[in-house]
Amino acid sequence: MDKFRESEYAIAVTDFMTPAEIAEVYSNLITRSGSGISRCFFWGGCRGAERCTAVFLPEWYLPEPDAPRHALPLDTARRDVFAAHLCANPDIVNEISIRAIRIRGSGFRELTHRDFMGGILSLGIERSTIGDIAVISEAEALVFALDKIAPYIVSELRKIGRDGVRAELYDCSPDYEIPRRYEAMEIAVSSARLDGVVRALTGKSREAAADMIRAGLVELRYFPTDNVSADVKEGDILSVRGFGKYVIGETEGQTRSGRLKIKCRKYI
Repeated sequence: MDKFRESEYAIAVTDFMTPAEIAEVYSNLITRSGSGISRCFFWGGCRGAERCTAVFLPEWYLPEPDAPRHALPLDTARRDVFAAHLCANPDIVNEISIRAIRIRGSGFRELTHRDFMGGILSLGIERSTIGDIAVISEAEALVFALDKIAPYIVSELRKIGRDGVRAELYDCSPDYEIPRRYEAMEIAVSSARLDGVVRALTGKSREAAADMIRAGLVELRYFPTDNVSADVKEGDILSVRGFGKYVIGETEGQTRSGRLKIKCRKYI
């Protein structure tokens, strides 16, 4: 809200936020300042980013006061298009100050998202200054970082694990979309209750799944929940600590025993 107030006369930008924090900011803007949401969009350096900054624009940046409100729905894909359109304006994108960094390994070792993240954070960098890490191949990633920290990463990052790496600033188009890799899954559940879905995704018993939920190890729509009977819907993001993150897809009929068949995708 401080950034929102600062944006009366100039563009104001936060650090990177998690999807849960973004949802909370969005909700607060609607609740506490209905007009504020028309001046806000979330941007992580390119389309499809999950970790984003909140960007607050002065009213005079928006030619039609009502248009952005309709163009900025909760629907992520449409919101990304709107944000990319705004970031085509050099005055706006220069104020956001997000830089893309390309990191390349030797090619002799496979580097995962966790490896790239660990190597960057080992430099003593705060997580809030780093956005998404798009793993392009087993030896290459595109990292989005705040401009104030990007040159430090480029100059200091020389190793990730036991592999030598090279980092360089990269000119990334706002229309670039982060590639996501998934493993397709199909689960069968008696109902779309959270404990049943977690059981099917993890292969654990229903009792073990319920215990994980109550222990705070499960996030639904990026928020922790201890409600074992919460409804899981198509399009939901579900994370289970130690097992992974999943996108819940559509229900495709029933098994012979009457169980629901649900298509899912697991982030890899």
